[in-house]
Amino acid sequence: MLPLVPEPTVVIKKEDLAQVDLLSDPSDPNSTKVKFAFKVVEGGHDEVACEIIQWFQNVERAFTGLNSNNGLLRCQMIQQFAHGSALSGFNHNALTPAAPARKQLVTTSQAAVNREDGTNAARAQGLADHLAAMQALTNETALAIANIGTGIVAAALQELATVLLPTKIPQGVKRYLRREARTPLDMGVRTCLMHVIRINMQEIPRLPPNFNAAQQLSNNEIIDILLFGAPKSWQQEMDCQGIDPLASTPADAAAFMERIEMSEDFDSNKKSTKVAPGKGKMKCGFAKGNSDADGSKCCMLHGNNNTHDALECKTLMVQAKKLKGNNSTNQKGKGGNKSWKNKAKDKTNDSKKELAALIKKATEVIKKGKLNAIEPMKKRKVKWPSEEEELCALDAELKDFNYEDLDKMDLNGESKDEKEEGEVDLSASEEFSDEVSV
Repeated sequence: MLPLVPEPTVVIKKEDLAQVDLLSDPSDPNSTKVKFAFKVVEGGHDEVACEIIQWFQNVERAFTGLNSNNGLLRCQMIQQFAHGSALSGFNHNALTPAAPARKQLVTTSQAAVNREDGTNAARAQGLADHLAAMQALTNETALAIANIGTGIVAAALQELATVLLPTKIPQGVKRYLRREARTPLDMGVRTCLMHVIRINMQEIPRLPPNFNAAQQLSNNEIIDILLFGAPKSWQQEMDCQGIDPLASTPADAAAFMERIEMSEDFDSNKKSTKVAPGKGKMKCGFAKGNSDADGSKCCMLHGNNNTHDALECKTLMVQAKKLKGNNSTNQKGKGGNKSWKNKAKDKTNDSKKELAALIKKATEVIKKGKLNAIEPMKKRKVKWPSEEEELCALDAELKDFNYEDLDKMDLNGESKDEKEEGEVDLSASEEFSDEVSV
């Protein structure tokens, strides 16, 4: 919600800026004036939390620089500093508490008049005039009363911040700083500490619901944030030297980390190794178009290999470079001979054609290799016999069939000879079983 490194404010139109002339000495109206411009708040969804908090800081700076101690004057200034839904919300929040405050003033004045015993006519007349003035107040004029109007405006701004900012934003900011605020590679430890202190001192106290310094981060929490954003090797170095960062201040912990950072920057023995990309790891269909997907490459000059393809072949690159060098040398010459210029142009065109043909042939070889990797299945043609051929085949099968055997067969599908053989076998088995039992 509140990034470690705030993004710069972008203003598209001049109408989106509020410009005021601040006094260098607010107590002296004749002091030097300084121009101050800041972005107007709209209250839309495109405004992030850091921009809204920055707007509240700018409003406080404008109130201080103009020596504005009147609630009605501050309310009028807000009309120029806010637009849209933000301005509508502020006006509603400012006028709503003005009625109870005005009623309380009338009640207090009436009680003072009732306590007057009439012994002092001048004092009684003053109390009566004050009561009449309080009764004549409106919601707008009540803001001009000292110590009342400024309090109403401050409460209205806090209510506006509660509406514009996300719910439970202090918890979200602290969670981000503890778990996600990793230090960028190009940022030093000292700069990171300054950003954390800026968020802790300027932005967190202006967050709802407390709007005070009681919800700031402690020193131990700031050190935890620094340790989380630092490499683990730095924490191991602290452990090796017996240093407890939580027992020191955030500035001391940052100084120790800064020394480790400087020693790593000037380490002459540190070598950077280049990790070679893996080969043959992409085997799925998503690797289509990758020459290393099937574990082999095809070069027009060197054939199938596992090292390079036609586009990566150094021999072809050298030949192409020579052709390009010849073209550049032919184009450098200057002269008035028309035929010499035409020859140079012809050589250039021929070299371009050769290079284009070389690349075209290489791409065709690569495509052909991919197509040959998967052979399509050949379809077999089945020739079905016609009705006449089927009838002829049936007649040939029934030619040697004996129709007289049909009369000897019964409904159960057995002939008389088969039945007699079954009965003989059954009687033989029964005799064999009797002999075994005896």
